[in-house]
Amino acid sequence: MDAGASVETVDADTGNTMSTDDSGEEDEVQSTPSLTPVEKPYPDMLFASWEEAKMCYNRYAKHVGFSIKSSTSRKSTVDKQIDKYLFVCNKSGKNVDINKQEVPPVRQRNRTITKKTDYKARLRVKRRGDKWRVTMFIEEHNHACIKKFSLKRFLRSHKGIPKEEREFVKLLHNVNLSAGRVMTIMAELYGKLANVPYERKDVSNYMASIDTAARKNNDMSKLLAHFEEVKVHDPEFFKKIDLDHDDRVRRIFWVDGPARAAYKKYNDCLSFDATYMTNCYSMPFAPFIGINRYGQSIQLGCGFLRNKQVADYVWLFEAFLEAMDGVQPLNIITDQDASMKSAILSVFPDCCHRNCRWHIMQNAQGVLGNDMAKNEPLRLEFNATIDYSMTVEEFETRWAEMVLKHNVADNTHLQDLYDMRASFVPAYFKDRWTVPPDDIIPEKVELPPMPTDRKLSNKERKLLRYGTLCNNWTDYAKIAAESEKATALAEKYMRELGKQLAAMKISAAAKRKDKKQQSKNEGVTPDTELGGDAGQGSSTQYEHVRDPILTTTKGRPEEKRKKSGLHLKASKPQKCRGCGSAQHTTAECPSKITPALEQKEFDFFRNMV
Repeated sequence: MDAGASVETVDADTGNTMSTDDSGEEDEVQSTPSLTPVEKPYPDMLFASWEEAKMCYNRYAKHVGFSIKSSTSRKSTVDKQIDKYLFVCNKSGKNVDINKQEVPPVRQRNRTITKKTDYKARLRVKRRGDKWRVTMFIEEHNHACIKKFSLKRFLRSHKGIPKEEREFVKLLHNVNLSAGRVMTIMAELYGKLANVPYERKDVSNYMASIDTAARKNNDMSKLLAHFEEVKVHDPEFFKKIDLDHDDRVRRIFWVDGPARAAYKKYNDCLSFDATYMTNCYSMPFAPFIGINRYGQSIQLGCGFLRNKQVADYVWLFEAFLEAMDGVQPLNIITDQDASMKSAILSVFPDCCHRNCRWHIMQNAQGVLGNDMAKNEPLRLEFNATIDYSMTVEEFETRWAEMVLKHNVADNTHLQDLYDMRASFVPAYFKDRWTVPPDDIIPEKVELPPMPTDRKLSNKERKLLRYGTLCNNWTDYAKIAAESEKATALAEKYMRELGKQLAAMKISAAAKRKDKKQQSKNEGVTPDTELGGDAGQGSSTQYEHVRDPILTTTKGRPEEKRKKSGLHLKASKPQKCRGCGSAQHTTAECPSKITPALEQKEFDFFRNMV
């Protein structure tokens, strides 16, 4: 309002708008749709609370054309409750003299700077019993006030949606009206869009807060209920969840049946990344990505973590190992996270861990890009040494020759890359990738032939079940023998299975005994037994599970952040390589474009015809 906007004045005694010839428009009506009349405060005026006094003073300030703020307050020495409030104009006080400051001031945006004029307009209220009484009211103005009603909404204390209109906006939002449509309706109520005391962005932000409050503490219960519904159609679906002491979700992992089946074939290379964070809980999203025989990326499970510590990664990797029947990946690619590296060494000791070359080179570009740009032969030899060294010995030899040839032995950034060469240079991973032959050949049980002319006997069905189980369990035994942890897991479930089979055998014997005893009693039939789980797929069994704590994203949006010099566009205009002109590119150069046939040439061909 201090830079460029045309400012109008108001009569300080009456609060009426004075006419002006500078606006170039008809005078606007000084009224609002509010049902509360604008009343000028006066000494000894009583209010039920200090909030009511502030609202009355703010309505008066909007009518006159200035903004207010809370200045000071005081607590009573008797009951330690606030008994005095002072509200002043937003321009109250004096500007700081930057010439007298010891250190240079912090640069601020122009829209956040308020030019103060030592404005004396103020309202002071004091508590007297249950009421608040006005003890001082000064209405003198030493700066121009805003006349135009359409500009008053930009004053700081008058921005936002009034409390009496929020319920109406909420009602419109509940019937799926957009923020733009809501502003159209409010423009009809206020007369025109310029008279609405708030903007479309204010409505959009308020609608977002309504949605956040509506879904509070419901996301996780709905997600887990959805998992139960998925498991009905996908029996191999796997999920694991970890709660904190307050029943809030701390870690969660899930993977579907097709992904578990695909991992048994494509466990040779696994990519793991935890840099995605685009949810309202600021929980890193951590997907496990594999690659199939067609070179396509496939998702082999994903999870959410509360933090990026060693314990979180250990829990997630153990959940992944449990879902994949204890089969470790042969190779895993990650970024240079130290916590991730420690967790991989703990959970995947037999796995070959390497770092993502793209991340390493992207980080190196910021410190080596300038040197490489000035020395093109060094850049070409650097890339060739990393990409085309077929053995470790060849890489070491070519690297030493490169350092000596280009005299870069004192370059600390190149030395840092050399120190981590075993984690990203392809020559260290050639032995990339081959699947070792099976050292255990499981023995298969021959199944009895299936007769076509008759039904199977009880003995044949028993032998068929026995052979099928033996063949399946042989495959599981081969997988469980890969590590001590997998063997312990298999033994654990085998003991549990033995207990359940023994209990089932005892229960079946008891049922046969009861049935035999009941058959002796003529006319008595055994009771039928009902089965099935109640409440399958309902969200009631997960009502105790709470959502993680909502977090507010700080900082500028990514598209508005300052970019480094490597990502900025070239300051010099591109020139044509053919003729050197800056008016067009090489592809548009007139010298490359075949000129059109002139009229004489057309006539020549026409005469020949």
